[in-house]
Amino acid sequence: MMRAVVLRDSALTVEQRPMPEPGSGDVLIQTHYCGICGSDLHLAKHGAEIAKIGEEMGAPPQDLSRGLVLGHEFIGEIVGFGADTAQTLSVGDRVVSVPFLLRDGAPVSIGASLDVGGAYAEYFLASEALLMKVPDSVPDEAAALVEPLAIAVHAVAKSPVSGDSHATIIMGCGPIGLAVAAVLKARDVSTIIAADFSPKRRDLASAMGASLVLDPRERTAFAAAAAVAPGKPVAVFDCTGAKGVLARTIKDAPPGAHITVAGIAPGEETISPMIAIAKEIGLQFVVYYTPEEFGEALTMIAEGKLNWQPLVTGKVSLDEVAAAFVALEDPESHAKILIDPRRPAAA
Repeated sequence: MMRAVVLRDSALTVEQRPMPEPGSGDVLIQTHYCGICGSDLHLAKHGAEIAKIGEEMGAPPQDLSRGLVLGHEFIGEIVGFGADTAQTLSVGDRVVSVPFLLRDGAPVSIGASLDVGGAYAEYFLASEALLMKVPDSVPDEAAALVEPLAIAVHAVAKSPVSGDSHATIIMGCGPIGLAVAAVLKARDVSTIIAADFSPKRRDLASAMGASLVLDPRERTAFAAAAAVAPGKPVAVFDCTGAKGVLARTIKDAPPGAHITVAGIAPGEETISPMIAIAKEIGLQFVVYYTPEEFGEALTMIAEGKLNWQPLVTGKVSLDEVAAAFVALEDPESHAKILIDPRRPAAA
């Protein structure tokens, strides 16, 4: 048996769960760290709604009362191999992976499926074919950030931004917005304007690479872009996950602006196609990344190109995860909290 944090309906509890048994092509991993993702927070609050949307898109029904073990932003250590594994890596190697387990050739989400437990646990399964060894120079804390940084690598790659080509705006400085700032900085983008209501997150955005931060209640990002980079086309990254922001951004953006949507707002969103058409606004929605982009994020960390340290604002044990979910509702308290299943509970 092992200990794991289980989401059942909207409650998080620590339970004893059976130790995962690696099947064909699987590797058993001991969790070192797992980041708490915004999608985990969304699942805890809006699980039934998300499951319903998934069913409408063709996914099998999800009965969350069965209990779901979250966790897809992980770094761990190989402790065992299943059958039909090449074992080119060794027991004791530290690894990361795109968060999917291959089943009959099809990927199943790790930490987002009732049938595949995630890394909010002492142990979990991964597919050997998808593992990437973590260089010795990369700390566990940095390796746990490869997954969210890979999302930022993908978002930037899907945007038209290249060097000084655009005045670049980041709406929302949560973990994904901060990761986008770090990737843009590593790509030698000079004009990076980050907007957030939270003073704490604006400070973090500056530390991660933003050239200008602002409170959108005091000054709009578009006015700032016009002032600091007059005449340049505008590229926006909507990383808020807040309802209504996309519609307002389309309304306020200058003609020819491009919007990359990386934040997932709950429910439906209403926009005005007439406004977007009249301005010839470009829209790009992004999710996940390619395996190559995931590997690129790991390489950028290993080569010191990404300033990852400000992202990590807390570490907790399994027993403290429920409290961490509450703490993450306050943007002045935390950006990214890492779960350490080996960590004893706070006294």
